[in-house]
Amino acid sequence: MSPRTPLAWKNLIGNPARLCVAAAGVGFAAVLMFTQNGFRNALLDSPVRLIEVVDCELVAISPARYMLPVDERFPRSLLRRVKADPAVTDVQALLIERTMARVRVEGSPSRPIRVISVPDASLYSPGSSDTSRPWLNIAGLNESRDALRQRDTALVDRKTRSEYGFQFDDSGNPADQRIELSNQSIELVGSFTLGTDFANEGSLLIAESSFANYFPRRGYGKPLETVDLGLIRLQDGASPEEAAERLTAMAAGQWQVLTRQQIRDREQTFWSEQTPVGMIFLIGTLMGFAVGIIICYQILFTNLQDAMSEYATLKAMGYPNRFFVGLVVRQSVYLSVLGFIPAVLIALLLFRMLESLTGLPMALTVARAGSVLILTTLMCLISGLLALRKLVRADPASLF
Repeated sequence: MSPRTPLAWKNLIGNPARLCVAAAGVGFAAVLMFTQNGFRNALLDSPVRLIEVVDCELVAISPARYMLPVDERFPRSLLRRVKADPAVTDVQALLIERTMARVRVEGSPSRPIRVISVPDASLYSPGSSDTSRPWLNIAGLNESRDALRQRDTALVDRKTRSEYGFQFDDSGNPADQRIELSNQSIELVGSFTLGTDFANEGSLLIAESSFANYFPRRGYGKPLETVDLGLIRLQDGASPEEAAERLTAMAAGQWQVLTRQQIRDREQTFWSEQTPVGMIFLIGTLMGFAVGIIICYQILFTNLQDAMSEYATLKAMGYPNRFFVGLVVRQSVYLSVLGFIPAVLIALLLFRMLESLTGLPMALTVARAGSVLILTTLMCLISGLLALRKLVRADPASLF
C-alpha cells in the first residue's frame, strides 16, 4: 500500500508566500504572549530574589510584613531566644533599609535605594575558622568581602537602574566616583548581581557593623536591634515545617517563621492575586491569545476558502466530517509550530534586552516556553475549527 498523501502539510506549503505570512502572524501573537508572560514572571520572580540567595532553612518576618518591600520589623531579641531550640544550629539577622536610604552620585540627583546588610559572619574569607557557610550567596560578594570589612564601604548592584548615575568599567567594577549615602560619604569597593524588582530600582550591600553609622535613627535610635529578616539554620534531619510552627508559637503575634518555600509562595501569591499589576499582565496574555485567534482564523479561513471546491469534491465522494476536522487540526498544529520557532528566538533576544534595560529577571525556562507553545497550539486549533464550520455544515453541492 502506498503511503497516504500528507494533504494538510501540502496545503500549507503550497503557497510559500502565504505560509510565511501565516507563520509571521502566528509568531507575532506568540511574541505578544511571551512578552506579557515575561513581565508577569518578572513580577513574581524579582521580589523573591533575596530569599533565593540566603543560605538557611527558615526565614522570620514581622506578621505585619504582608510583602517583603514593606518596612515592618521585629526585635532582635527574638533571634537570641531561638538559639535555645534544639533544632536550631545558628541564626543571623538581615537588615534592610529603604525609607531613610537615599544615595547621591556626583552629577546625579539624590534617589531612594535599597540597602541590605551583610552579616559580619559572612565577611570572613571562605574556609577560615570563623565561618564555614556564607549567609548570602550573591554573585560578586565573595570576591569583595575583604574590601567590604573596611569602614564606609559598599557594593553596588550591577543591575541598578542607570538613572542613579553609577558608572562601571568593562569588567563590571564601579568607576571612581563621589558617592553619598544618607548625606555621608561612602566608597564603592565592588559590585554584585541581584537585580531590581517592582519596588526597588537599585541596591547596595554594606557590612552590618556599618549599618548604624548611616541609619542612626532606625529602630528609635537602636538601628541594629530591629530586624527585617531573621535567618535560621536547622540541624540535619530536622523538619523545617515543624520547626517553623514551633518557633512562631514561641512569640506568637510578634513574628512569623516560614520556610523559604512558604515565604516564596506567599510573596508570589500576593503580587499575582492581590495587586492590579499581576492582573494587568494576565489580561495582556489573554489579549495576545485573542489577537492570535483572529489572525489565525483569517489565515486558515482563506486557506480553506481557496480550496473549497476540492474539499467539496472529497465530501461528495463520501469523506466524513471527521476527515476534514483531522485535516484542519493537523494544519493548525503545523502552523503553530512554524510560528512558534521564530517567536522563541525573538523572545530570547527581547528578554535579554529588557533585562539589560530594567534589571528585572526576564527568564525564559523550558516550562514557560512550553506553556506559550500550548497556548499557541490551542489558539491555532480554535481558529481552525471556527474556520471549518462552513465546510462541515454545508451540502457538498452548494460548495461548488
